[in-house]
Amino acid sequence: MNRSQRRIKPYKISRGSFEERKLREDKRYETQKALLFILPIVMVAVLLVGLYFGYMGYKKQEEKIREIEHASEAAAAPDIDPMFLRTVNSAYPLTADYVPELVDSCGVKVSPDIKSSLEELISAAKNAGYDLTVTDGYISFEEQKEHYENAVKDYKKKNKVSVVKAEATVRKTIPREGESEFQTGLIVSLDSDGEEKFEKSSAYSWLIKNCTSYGFILRYPEKENAGGMGFSPHAFRYVGTDHAYYITAYDMSFDEYVAYLNAQ
Repeated sequence: MNRSQRRIKPYKISRGSFEERKLREDKRYETQKALLFILPIVMVAVLLVGLYFGYMGYKKQEEKIREIEHASEAAAAPDIDPMFLRTVNSAYPLTADYVPELVDSCGVKVSPDIKSSLEELISAAKNAGYDLTVTDGYISFEEQKEHYENAVKDYKKKNKVSVVKAEATVRKTIPREGESEFQTGLIVSLDSDGEEKFEKSSAYSWLIKNCTSYGFILRYPEKENAGGMGFSPHAFRYVGTDHAYYITAYDMSFDEYVAYLNAQ
């Protein structure tokens, strides 16, 4: 038999290999079908999420605008004593003859504007299990002068420094006469019995969370723009519930808030 007459041996296809390849192709086809089905759903979901967050951003912006308008309206309200937004410091001092109307409340003298709010605050604290005491209220021009001068003398003697150095240090915590907001009758010093520092106490934590509901704010927080005074955990200023709410919501010091309103 010559080479041309040889029979060509047929190629045998393995049935197992054919079935495996077909299975892979079927699986790939099903995967593609699934992707074609899932992809539009994912795209729609992404679009909906984007629309949701866009809507929420719009609502927050709208709410912010309403808050600013409300704050501006509150500042301009005719029934609010302008002293509520009066900063008192070396740049804006009070004169010696400024004496507000005063009433007795919680063992000190205060403006009648804050009497009921102060008493409600102290009562609410007591109901919550905290005994807050009011250690200072209104302080006259003359009393502040004496308080400041004695503090300077004591610091100078104790630390053996010059009068200038003593005054520069003392004025961070004790203002000069006419530069103290205690002369307005709208600010009080609060404290509670306990061995730990007041600012570390649970009474202080409660006070910070709840004082705004009664129209009070922490007057000298740990902020750079706090009227040139250092942090004081005891001094709480009455500004009315609307202003107290916005000062807290905007995370501003009293000085920052007043400057913000004046810029509107």
